[in-house]
Amino acid sequence: MSQNVEISRANWTDPIQRKHFIDLCLQEANKGFRSGGGLKSSAWPRIAEELEKLLGKRYTSKQLKNGWDYMKRQYLIWSKMMTMTGHGYNSVTKTFDWPAEKWEEYLQKYPEAKQFRFKPLANVEELETLFGGVLATGSKNWSSGGVIASGAEESSTHSTSMPSETSISLEEDEDLTRNTNDEAEGSKKKQKKGKKEQTQEEINRIVNVLENFEGPSIKECMKILKKLLTYEDPLYYVAINAFCKKKEYREVWMEMENDEE
Repeated sequence: MSQNVEISRANWTDPIQRKHFIDLCLQEANKGFRSGGGLKSSAWPRIAEELEKLLGKRYTSKQLKNGWDYMKRQYLIWSKMMTMTGHGYNSVTKTFDWPAEKWEEYLQKYPEAKQFRFKPLANVEELETLFGGVLATGSKNWSSGGVIASGAEESSTHSTSMPSETSISLEEDEDLTRNTNDEAEGSKKKQKKGKKEQTQEEINRIVNVLENFEGPSIKECMKILKKLLTYEDPLYYVAINAFCKKKEYREVWMEMENDEE
């Protein structure tokens, strides 16, 4: 891009702008330009150039990185809601059919989820492809500080505050015991063991609740999954998330002919 040109404001809730951006990110990711939890720095100028051709607007690499972080954060919040027992997800409206009292209780703990109370997560299938692995490597910090609000626009000077990436478990966050500096080593080992047991118990609970889904049962899919991976493997959680979403995912899984596939 040439210098001294006007930089456009980025609005990641605009459906056209959002779709083009996600598609271009997927192209870069599929070409091998992933780096950690994002894309390699070389990918952003190419995405900016293509967006300019498609939309006639110019964006900086910083704006595009902020857009990636914003959508990744949205996906993390939405995925957290999908792990709730009896999550009440309506596959037609793609929203959560929770009673008012459940919403109020949940929003007290996770206020950012408000953006999904009356509308779905846009481009959810594409975001699953981009960020599906963050179920196992995403944040456990669900506070709203520093995160772009739903529907907000960002300028080239806006910076999205993203939490550090740590291992995420499926249990409720308030049940997690925090380590303090003065804990003995033996206590830490005991806590780690208890956390693993809680995680496995939560997985079993989710499986039991969802076993009446249409198509191949969760238990049938899990039987194969447990032969291939342990719950300590990040892909274990990605697979469970897929099993819970659509019967078509479970049908494809069951149709695979061998372990390698």
